[in-house]
Amino acid sequence: MNEVKITIPGRPVPKSRPRIGYRGRSVILYTPPDTENYEKGVASAGQEACKSPATGPVEMEIAVYFNPQAKASTRGGRRRSGILPDLDNCVKAIVDGLNKVAYIDGRQVTRILAERKVDPVERAEVVVRAAEQG
Repeated sequence: MNEVKITIPGRPVPKSRPRIGYRGRSVILYTPPDTENYEKGVASAGQEACKSPATGPVEMEIAVYFNPQAKASTRGGRRRSGILPDLDNCVKAIVDGLNKVAYIDGRQVTRILAERKVDPVERAEVVVRAAEQG
């Protein structure tokens, strides 16, 4: 693998904490559906760009683009627009989504350069390349 460029369309979704649920008397942990669906979308975009997973160390450049006016929330009765998720949680969802697609395991990622940008077209752009050995 020299370098693979992946574009993930749509608003980047941050990795959420696992949730606790109950099935009968059993306690189960599960990934929230929005996170799970986003990671599947990341994997799908990665499969289109990657021929096979990298076997050695890799480094990543990740840019997440948000339109702060696209999603508004209300808290305490006040409308607040432009609330953006934490960059590190967005990166985690992308790294997990590309697991077994761009690389065999997330432990292969040795370096990440990430940035959050503002753009009317929401998306994530990822570059995965073989890490320099040395």
